[in-house]
Amino acid sequence: MMKTSSTHHARVCFLDGNAANARNKRAPYAVLPVPYERTVSFGRGTARAPAAILRASRHIEAFDEELLQPLGLKVQTLPAIPCRHGRDAQVLERIGRAAAAVLQAGRFLMSLGGEHTITLPLVRAARAAYGRLTVLHCDAHLDLRDHYTNTRLSHGCVMRRVLELGVPVVSVGIRSVCAEEYQLIKERHLSVFWARAIVAARSSAWIKQVLARLGRRVYLTIDADCLDPALMPGTGTPEPGGLSWYVLTALLRRVCATREVVATDLVETAPIPGTPVSEYTAARLATKVMLYHRAGKR
Repeated sequence: MMKTSSTHHARVCFLDGNAANARNKRAPYAVLPVPYERTVSFGRGTARAPAAILRASRHIEAFDEELLQPLGLKVQTLPAIPCRHGRDAQVLERIGRAAAAVLQAGRFLMSLGGEHTITLPLVRAARAAYGRLTVLHCDAHLDLRDHYTNTRLSHGCVMRRVLELGVPVVSVGIRSVCAEEYQLIKERHLSVFWARAIVAARSSAWIKQVLARLGRRVYLTIDADCLDPALMPGTGTPEPGGLSWYVLTALLRRVCATREVVATDLVETAPIPGTPVSEYTAARLATKVMLYHRAGKR
């Protein structure tokens, strides 16, 4: 059961709706809500996720049980990107400009989606700010189709578009693939770590293999459906057999400790009315990433 008695003390993460936090332009961490939902093909609701995650973040305990330290994160929550009006390309460009303003200042960007399509302008902005980088892609799906639902700017195509930027992608947690995608990963020898093998692994050696495929700088994109739907039921395209909380966080902690993670997005959460488990899990995951990033820098 979610605790509410410590809410006042726990509001140190995103501080949704706090005017002082919105003015905190020198904070090393910036949270960008991106309620973009235009090409979802199964379950809907990702546009509601950023606001729901921010609300849930108010209830996170102010002390981390893993790192054994107070959160104490200095975060600026930015205004949500307007995503309802304009052509797809125009809105994605708007997202990229907002991201660039943060990244060019050397700040860490945590973007909250919204559907996975938003990763394309975010990666483009990160590459412009930092140069060469690798995308670590945690997902149940490869998202490597050339077209999906009659568009190339779809959540099912986003990693294909990222590859076309010349940015390498390492995919983790995959357990759903189409024939077109499977042919592509064979032809291009793409780095894919299948969920079946990860779950069956008896050691963390697979994490070392992931790290070996990453460059020095990393952009991290986390689709909520990389987690098992028992943990993350609120997502547009749930797939059985996903990663556990501890498996995923172990990977993220090692990546943040050994690589320069410049930005992260957390996408495809779709809140379920009546139960806050998915948005709360997403808020905890976003907080973990920023804590791991801070610990890695130290």
